[in-house]
Amino acid sequence: MKKAYVRGPQGQLSVIESGRGSALPVLFLHADSGRAAQWGEVVERMGHDRLAVAFDFRGSGESEPAKNDDYSFAGRATDVASVADVGGLAKFALVAHSGGSAVALEYAVAHPERVAGLFLVDPPTDPRALPKAVRDGFVRDLAGPRGLQVQKEYYRSIAGSNAAVSERVVADCQTVAPAARAGFGAALASWNPEPILDAWRGAIFILATPANDNQHALYRLREGVPHEVIASLGHWVQLDEPARVELLIRRFVQQLEFKA
Repeated sequence: MKKAYVRGPQGQLSVIESGRGSALPVLFLHADSGRAAQWGEVVERMGHDRLAVAFDFRGSGESEPAKNDDYSFAGRATDVASVADVGGLAKFALVAHSGGSAVALEYAVAHPERVAGLFLVDPPTDPRALPKAVRDGFVRDLAGPRGLQVQKEYYRSIAGSNAAVSERVVADCQTVAPAARAGFGAALASWNPEPILDAWRGAIFILATPANDNQHALYRLREGVPHEVIASLGHWVQLDEPARVELLIRRFVQQLEFKA
């Protein structure tokens, strides 16, 4: 697996990639307050027969914080554009985990000619289901002096029973700039997923865990969105079961290639 750096509109972005070939490339997006390495094993596996790429969002991992403090989904989608342009990805599948799913939707709607399909892994449920006071309190806490501790406690609560995965994602929180952590939380808390979901009419598949299988799931906001709910140890399915997730992504990508 190779590491490279790309100059995005708001700073330098850290990129990892594996593989080459003429098969449909795949670009991976990580969760809020995560990093590209959370897709590392799947990137390596996918790289056996195609180009697979992941990068640290602005303010995360080894990527620089945004010069203009823009951590919105639309802002991060411009970083997706930079990585795709520099990597020569004319058309590709976009795979995203958790909050990265909202970034993927933003990019795909803005560049439908380049996105062959969206594969979303345990995306957030509609945040509007939570009372505004709860959302506002979470944003305030993430931006406060205990922001990192709040983030760690929340991620431990959803990481599941695999202790190694839990400690890994909690450690990854420490690589995130405080302004980015606060910005990611604010973006999610104010997100209305319906317009952007309705705007995307290309191929899509959602892989969900039982914890997010409820009436506010994205696939229940629009009729006919293909999805599958799988038993999982926690929210970071690709870390708990990378081989299984790889196979499901491959199934989706092969369907895209067959229709092309």
